[in-house]
Amino acid sequence: MAMHLILGNKRYSSWSLRAWLILAMNELPFTEERIRLYQDDYKHILEAKSDGGQVPVLQDGDITVFDSLSIAEYLHENYSLNYGWPEAKAARAHARSMCALMHSGFAHLRRECPMNIARLPAPVSLSEECLLDIKRIDELLSKILRTHEGPFLYGKASIADAYYAPVIIRLDRYALLGPLHSELRAYAARILTLPALQPWLEAGRRETDIIAKAER
Repeated sequence: MAMHLILGNKRYSSWSLRAWLILAMNELPFTEERIRLYQDDYKHILEAKSDGGQVPVLQDGDITVFDSLSIAEYLHENYSLNYGWPEAKAARAHARSMCALMHSGFAHLRRECPMNIARLPAPVSLSEECLLDIKRIDELLSKILRTHEGPFLYGKASIADAYYAPVIIRLDRYALLGPLHSELRAYAARILTLPALQPWLEAGRRETDIIAKAER
């Protein structure tokens, strides 16, 4: 039986994208169910799907896993992933730390540059705190790319790349890539043209729901 992924709007839901992209990159069979966020009784619907009450939710038989990072760990533990966590112990530990950092950090970037696949690239006025978030992302990811010599964050594509793909999309949609390190700009070009990502981007552009308070 194929796994079943419950996700939010593809135009807006960055956390859903992370789980979806791990599945897609690894060519794992799954079905998907979209919940229209911030509309109708979406909260009650999500609370009935999992104890987390948020997207994404992965159902694998009688097992339910919620939260994108928990889904990543579950898939790595239970499936033979071509693109899971890095093989080397130190790189694997660092990649896990970077994904956890995405969970807990960069709040100003998420708030001031909300995910919107259909947005035409254009700059916006950003706070000093948001600019510091972007500077830190630039420095961290560029350092990782130099350390592991690309083409992806830890050399070979991994869960970490799926996790930072929404960050790259934000930097692109808000025209923020230009001043960043050359390593990060080249990496962004690879992520934005990643074959596994294209169906999500196309679906996000086609969606017509407009959500003023989109998921961060």
